[in-house]
Amino acid sequence: MTEVSLKVFCSYSHKDELLRKELVNHLSVFTHQGKISIWHDGTIMPGEVWDQQIKHNLNTADIILLLVSSDFMASQYCWEVEVTKAIERHNAGDACVIPIILRSVYWKSASFARIQGLPKDMQNNILPVKSWTDQDAAFTNVAEGFWNAAEKLIEARKQKLRQQEETERLQRLREQEETQKLQLQQAEEANRQLKEAQRLQGLREQIEAERQRQQEAERLQQQREQEEAEKLRQEQQSTGNDLLSEKGVDYTRLRDLLRDCEWKQADRETLAVMLKATGREKESWLNTESIENFPCTDLRTIDQLWVKYSNGHFGFSVQKRIWESVEGDYEKFGDRVGWRKSEIVVIEKWFGLKQQTENKTRWLRVDELTFSLSAPEGHLPVDVSVWGGFGGAWVGFGGAWWGRVVWVVRGWGVVVGVGLSLFSRRDL
Repeated sequence: MTEVSLKVFCSYSHKDELLRKELVNHLSVFTHQGKISIWHDGTIMPGEVWDQQIKHNLNTADIILLLVSSDFMASQYCWEVEVTKAIERHNAGDACVIPIILRSVYWKSASFARIQGLPKDMQNNILPVKSWTDQDAAFTNVAEGFWNAAEKLIEARKQKLRQQEETERLQRLREQEETQKLQLQQAEEANRQLKEAQRLQGLREQIEAERQRQQEAERLQQQREQEEAEKLRQEQQSTGNDLLSEKGVDYTRLRDLLRDCEWKQADRETLAVMLKATGREKESWLNTESIENFPCTDLRTIDQLWVKYSNGHFGFSVQKRIWESVEGDYEKFGDRVGWRKSEIVVIEKWFGLKQQTENKTRWLRVDELTFSLSAPEGHLPVDVSVWGGFGGAWVGFGGAWWGRVVWVVRGWGVVVGVGLSLFSRRDL
């Protein structure tokens, strides 16, 4: 196993240079044995940037010695850079900090005061080096305490290395086993791949045939819808009747409300006639199935009434065009049609301090919508129906009909469920 050597960083005031040298001398036995290497700013070579060298060695040291004195405590660099980083790394478990009190000074309220320091007298109390009658005895005490801490670190490092070596050994064994298994499987895999390739080829041919069948079905469906839409348009032109319905729904009131620009009432009437056209007046809301099977003639009638009397400003077809332009992004869609609002909100309040705010975008409540031609393009139709099962309101932006179960307003919030039904229809 590779021998473990610890890197030691000395943080000190240059006015304590002699004491620092004496400490290094007392630790030299560990240096000679290769157990530690000691770094201090006196080792910086000419041409090197001293601040970079200090921070690099401080960030990579295993043990950081804080040589405490009044001059050390007064040093701005020692305090703000070296002590701060040392405590940060000590708290993170990345390094061991050992305060060594060189000269008498008040340090018990310092950030390192909770860390056991050196040297210690017979009563196990910290006694500054300069306060000892025999200074060599003080540094011997420091060396002993230092080595107790260093030995634990070395043993922990060795244990970690042993675990890594064992992990690597087991990994090599597993890799060997996996290689053997792989070799045994390769012969079987070659035969299996041949059979699988044949199976997949047959499957691809089936999928391609199904795709072509679906494309043809969609083409025929689109052709039928276009023919029905064209037939409706021609019938409206020939009869002058723009209120056609496959279900016998009377759209006179909707037309009159739109003609008179009674947009809010027209919006409510839109939901009412759509419920009637789908036979869901009792439920008071539209589900996915009712949207997908909504009568083509009635859908065109409702949409064309909105488009006609808003001069192309409102209507399902207008909303569908906007939806496709934002590539189905419901938030961008909400911004375009004016269903979302950006506002400054207070996120925190602290007494005597400036309030913190942030810009947030939220979905509007129904009572905040604009029922006039001054609203953004595609703003209407929109409606709300209450579904007692949730104790809330289902808000049908786009008439509650373009989503699979679309908007839920519950007091303060909006929950959006996405999935198109209405906007996927080609008869708009």
